[in-house]
Amino acid sequence: MLQKFMDGKKKYSAFIITVLATMVPLFVQEPEAQKTILDMVPSVAAFLAGVFYIVTQGGVDKEKEKARAAEVQAVIAANGGVANGKGGAAAQPTQPQQPAAAAILQVEEPPVTFDPKSFHESVLADVEGTHKEMNPCTIFYEARNKGQVTKCQHISQAVDYWYYLVDLVVDARDWLKEETEKKVGECGRSPEFYVFTRDFNTIMRAANQLGILAASKIDWRSKLAAYQRTLYGVGILAEQILAYSTK
Repeated sequence: MLQKFMDGKKKYSAFIITVLATMVPLFVQEPEAQKTILDMVPSVAAFLAGVFYIVTQGGVDKEKEKARAAEVQAVIAANGGVANGKGGAAAQPTQPQQPAAAAILQVEEPPVTFDPKSFHESVLADVEGTHKEMNPCTIFYEARNKGQVTKCQHISQAVDYWYYLVDLVVDARDWLKEETEKKVGECGRSPEFYVFTRDFNTIMRAANQLGILAASKIDWRSKLAAYQRTLYGVGILAEQILAYSTK
């Protein structure tokens, strides 16, 4: 820009020199014209100076305008905009922000199922150590005891456990009946049989009530204390849960 300004000054300086070269002989040859011309010098000088200023300053302003436009273009480019023909920025449509990561689907894990086979194996492993002998009755008692300390996470676990427990209590009752009938003079009955029959009826009734509770929409967890939420506890208290939930 400075070089262009200096070139402009040289061009207009040459113009002034040409004018002076034309006027100087006129001073020498025409003395009378000297006065007239000298009178005109201040006005002509002012006029030439004004023309020089306008032309040169106009060039400087033009260069400043170009520089300013270049700065605007640079700012627009830095901000990701698009410059229009006048050096401005064309408005860009606002893009909706995309989430940083896709939403994670929370899939509910299926409840842990009751495995009667593994449960029964653990029962058999503890029967003799607890009851000193193994028979259908002692197996049932050990299964009941273990169910009282096994936590229940879903009511379906309790239902499966109680199906398993019903099978054990039926086998135990049949076995005990056969054993007592072998004894002469007791009419096929013994105090042990009557006591076990009471347990048998309790188990059958509780299993029936648990089936009703499982089919309902009752929040059984809220009805039981933490220590009652076991495989055995949910079934044995099912009747009470149903009774208090319908009031």
